[in-house]
This record gives sequence, structure tokens and C-alpha cells, in this order.
Amino acid sequence: MAQPRLFSQRLALAGVALALWHSCSSLSAFCGQLVRPSIGTFKSSSTGRPSVASLQAYAPKTVQEAWDNHFTAFGDQDVDKILLDYDEKSKVILYNHADGSQHVYKGTAQIGAMFEDLFDGLSDLETLEAPVIEVEETSDGGGMVFLVWKCPGCGFESATDTFVFGPDKKIKFQNVVVTEYLVE
Repeated sequence: MAQPRLFSQRLALAGVALALWHSCSSLSAFCGQLVRPSIGTFKSSSTGRPSVASLQAYAPKTVQEAWDNHFTAFGDQDVDKILLDYDEKSKVILYNHADGSQHVYKGTAQIGAMFEDLFDGLSDLETLEAPVIEVEETSDGGGMVFLVWKCPGCGFESATDTFVFGPDKKIKFQNVVVTEYLVE
């Protein structure tokens, strides 16, 4: 049996977070045809961080639009664009069945670092599957996304994410449960 490895162990030592899901070199292979929102250039040429203009231009009207941005940014491994979907009150809770670890991460700095680390660790996308992606809008303007996925080639035997969006279309809470082992 493979050893438990979890990004959460490595990230906890570095003091950063991990939201576990996966990018794919072929987004259409991941979840069918993906509609990419047209919201312009996100990175400032001088800093590499989102420009003021891009932050002002990003104003999703629905949770589906926010999810499309998030999913596209994930596929492009664009941390700055992903961070447009979080704020300083955002919270990620990560639990790993393989070793029983649980970690809580808050704010855009930790969430950004978690995505940078996650992208560094994902390489074998051939085994990626996402059989469930459900987006729901609520009457108050918020909503949620439920995602089930696995990528055994990267050590993720199973994973679920639940994203809770506020009326401002920012991810307020993200709960992640994985079974992740070290791939040797």
C-alpha cells in the first residue's frame, strides 16, 4: 500500500494552504465544453499580480460566472485569476483520510500560496476524472459548487470539494476531503 503523503503535511510545514482539485491540459476532457468568461487581462506587466483595472473589471453576476472564472483559472494554473474568487475572510478546511490530518487556512495570501504549491506538485493529468460538478445559485445571490474528482496518477485516490459563495460571488468557505498518497 502507498504511503500517505498529503500536500497538507508539506504545506503545513511551510505555513500555507491547499485547496485540492486539479487542472487539466485539456479542459474539455475534464468536464466537457467549458465556457471561458471574457474578462480581459489579469496580470500587471510590472508586478505579475492582478492589475487594478482587472480587479474592477471582474464582477461576475452569477455563481456560475464566478465558477467559470475559477475553473478556467485553475486549468490555466493562473493563481492571480483564481484569487479574484476569494477575499480576506475566505476559509479553506482540508481533511485527508489517508493520515487523518486536518488543516484550516484563511485569506488570500495562504490560499494563493496553496495554489502555487499545488500546481508545482501536479504532473500526471492522464488519470484525472471529475464525475460530478454541480453549481447551484441561491435566492440571496450566493450559491455553492459541489465537485467530486480523483487523479490517482498524482496520488489523489478520491476527493470532494464544496465551495460556498456569498452574494458578492466570492468563495467564503471551501471544504475539501481527500484521500491522497505519495506517488513513487
